Amino acid sequence: MREYDLVVVGGGPAGTPVIVEFAKLFPEKKIAMIDKKGELGGECLFDGCIPSKIMQMSAKLIRELDTLKSFGIELSDTHYRLVWEKIVQRKERILAHRADAAIKNIEQLQNVEILKAEASFIDEHKLLVRYENDKTEQINFEKCVVATGSNAFIPKYEGSGAEKVWTNEDFFDTMELPESMSIIGDGAIAIEFAQILATLGVTINLLSKHAGILKHVERDFSNIVLKEIEQHPNINLYLKADVKTINYENDFEIIFMQDSEEKRCHSQRVLVATGRVANIEGLKLENAGVAFSKKGIQVDKHLVTTAKNIYANGDVADGFPKFAHTAMYGAHTIAQNLFVGHNLFSVDYSKNSWVLFSSPNIASAGISELEAQKAGLDVVIGVYDYAIDAKFQIENDNLGYLKFIVEKSSKKIIGISILLDEANAIIGEGATIVANGLTLSDLVATIHPHPTFSESFGFLAKQMMGEIMVEKLKNPVVNTLLEIERFL
Repeated sequence: MREYDLVVVGGGPAGTPVIVEFAKLFPEKKIAMIDKKGELGGECLFDGCIPSKIMQMSAKLIRELDTLKSFGIELSDTHYRLVWEKIVQRKERILAHRADAAIKNIEQLQNVEILKAEASFIDEHKLLVRYENDKTEQINFEKCVVATGSNAFIPKYEGSGAEKVWTNEDFFDTMELPESMSIIGDGAIAIEFAQILATLGVTINLLSKHAGILKHVERDFSNIVLKEIEQHPNINLYLKADVKTINYENDFEIIFMQDSEEKRCHSQRVLVATGRVANIEGLKLENAGVAFSKKGIQVDKHLVTTAKNIYANGDVADGFPKFAHTAMYGAHTIAQNLFVGHNLFSVDYSKNSWVLFSSPNIASAGISELEAQKAGLDVVIGVYDYAIDAKFQIENDNLGYLKFIVEKSSKKIIGISILLDEANAIIGEGATIVANGLTLSDLVATIHPHPTFSESFGFLAKQMMGEIMVEKLKNPVVNTLLEIERFL
């Protein structure tokens, strides 16, 4: 029976960084990574954020063709031809490069073994490993990290087509570009897919169960994206659409209720993007004394499960943000605790940042305006309109806004939201501002280069400080003190 100091189950961003950091710190320790595909990268690399952004880049270039004339560039032939096969080839090339680099990085570590297999717990120190040829073996471990990610959640629908629907994994596995597609959902995956594929020429039926979209996003920003979707010539939007039945005969027919009326829409394909569920099936967590629910594995602030030698991180852990970057942050926290030998370091996701690659982008760091209101915080809200911004005008962008949520007493910036095509490029500064508790005064004192989008942080800080000073000047006590100061 093989024995390991550390076993990581799952080869995505929630597990791989633990292996790399631990192996470098302890070259004498034996480590195993178990992944059923034997690949490093996980959902994000193969079926999520990376391939979708590769497609989005092609869609972005198509949108920019319409703006060339405003930049003084006129094309003699305004028609273009979309060669889907070349987009697929580019996607495969980038993914292969990143996956190969990850594998080589692990292979350089002499104390790490990669097992292409599935794993289930026998007890809190043993795993049963099952390989592709159905051969099994037991392995012992001192510490284990469960990082198996999540799977797409598909509600139960009636009809002959209910078992034929796609998820994002199915789409990226086949890379078939249909003429038409119905997308069920209104979250990040649904909105990104709808806008990207519509720009690539696919006729989209977008069915949202709610009265709007992107319910976890600043409402004023999500409404702008909603308007963009409503105006897109290739998107048919159905709000408050409760899907009941999906039939298939030559094409898909979706039957849904909308305002108590039964309606139908047709498409060549159906993609369901209604959320994700923790990938815990088959792990037999109960054998190891690991508590879990449908939401995922129960962990504490150190990402330790109810079995004290077993950690869980990423999408499989209950109650934490489901992003690749938060998974990597959690992996680093686990590696730190393994290094010191006890759980000294903990995760704090209150200052998390994220980007929604909609058109335009929406990005956020810290808390939103709505979250501040729900928490009863005494805050000041400031908004900067990019329409007056030099870089915005140079880029000929359509619209954009920057929002600060500022703690009234301390002037500390506790939340930043951005609606802008380039939001993904500047939210990193926003994350730094929030994570380090910077104030409006700190930003006013920061010299940003001009003309850049990042200088908007300084502009908004000055704008808000000015508004605060004007408000103070209305106070008679402040006016009296100022008069005394002038006299002195």
